[in-house]
Amino acid sequence: MGLPRSSQRGRGRGTVAATAFLAAVLAGCTQPPGVTGHLAGAAAEASSAAASAALALELYLDGASTATVADVTLMNMVDEAGQAGSSASAQVVATDSERRLRGDVAEAVGQVTDQIVQARSLVAGTAPRSEGEELVADLRRRADELDATATELEAAAL
Repeated sequence: MGLPRSSQRGRGRGTVAATAFLAAVLAGCTQPPGVTGHLAGAAAEASSAAASAALALELYLDGASTATVADVTLMNMVDEAGQAGSSASAQVVATDSERRLRGDVAEAVGQVTDQIVQARSLVAGTAPRSEGEELVADLRRRADELDATATELEAAAL
């Protein structure tokens, strides 16, 4: 006798979130030095925040999470993304290339932060619930993009 299908689905999502969190933690521990390495770490942290926010919103929309739990999770992910944005913006750069790179990462992190805030609005009932599915998909897409950016930057920093 196994778990009901909905419980199995939720358990899989929890595994995805735990994996994303672990990847972000490990990325922070093994981050290469220099501007590029620090930007890779910021991108990885924002990727984790976006993936966790997508999961929290999806669980809320599916009725598998309360508004309170979803909001607390989303609030924490706003903080995590904000820290990633601050880290990216604070990098002291020496070249135009590094300046552009810093700007690109900071902008991408800012967009993720805005979407997580939008998710909080949806959970609070001040944004249309009908936008939820698209927002989940957008957050996942941005998480994947930031993860790819982090991987590229990490490789370039080595």
